[in-house]
Amino acid sequence: MKHYKRLHLGILCLFVNLAVPSAQEDGFFVLHESTELANTTNNQKAFYPKKMPTFYRHHKKLPLTYSGIVLELATTDLPLKRDNQLFKQFGNVHYDKLDNGAYAYCILTSFSNLKQAHDYLHKMIIHRAPTAKVVKYQLGKRKKVM
Repeated sequence: MKHYKRLHLGILCLFVNLAVPSAQEDGFFVLHESTELANTTNNQKAFYPKKMPTFYRHHKKLPLTYSGIVLELATTDLPLKRDNQLFKQFGNVHYDKLDNGAYAYCILTSFSNLKQAHDYLHKMIIHRAPTAKVVKYQLGKRKKVM
């Protein structure tokens, strides 16, 4: 009898793992409550809470020794909340806490020079993030802002 309990538990775990949607590497999900109206057997209406996953992307800390070119999307005095519009528009966003205490939110790139990054910024990013700019990092320190 003990083996059947373990078997049922194993099958239950398998179904739970298959039923739960997997999020992106840089994301997580938040459960929002909504109510659903249901009819009961005695013709009374009842509300049952229903949880539905809503996916948001989340930012990560910029690596301490990052060297390369980033596209800085925004700078804020306070950290942005996880449901900010910026994270809905852009994925794989990193943040860096600046010397003055502000937060810079950026996308890491693999561009070899500033001109390529600047061209991409004007073609693809600037219409969704008007204050975006190109920034170069050398071993975790901001070197050049364009």
